[in-house]
Amino acid sequence: MKRVIMILAVLLTTLTVFSQNRILSVNDYVVSEALKEVLSQSQIEKMRTEDPVTLLTMNRTIEAYSLVIYKLWDEDFVQMGYLEDYLPAGMKYSEDQIIEASFINPYKWKLPQNDTKYNLFKLRKSGVYVVVMPKDELEERVNAHLRQYGLTK
Repeated sequence: MKRVIMILAVLLTTLTVFSQNRILSVNDYVVSEALKEVLSQSQIEKMRTEDPVTLLTMNRTIEAYSLVIYKLWDEDFVQMGYLEDYLPAGMKYSEDQIIEASFINPYKWKLPQNDTKYNLFKLRKSGVYVVVMPKDELEERVNAHLRQYGLTK
């Protein structure tokens, strides 16, 4: 009985290590709907084969760039004022849509980004904020994401 348990433990450990070190395939990569708002399906498919680093970088940037929050944590935020002050010319927006999405698409909005601190933008809806990740931290997250696919910048 001990032998069976030992064999099962070794198998489970081997499978766990294998699954953690497995390189993911770009062909199986699911692109976010937010990136599809910026790139056409044909552009995405072309990048998937010809420039996967840029495709994965853009997608991870969208996912990690910002976050809508309801409660501030203990952080030295850079106070940027109201989000609407950074609205791109000619663009309309809905705070409710931003809150529902829980992020800002950096390829549509050009919000300032600090190198090491989080930038904080207020929404008119009381107690709701958009936080933009520092450049250094975003770069780390993008690079970690690329490494999962065996890619580097």
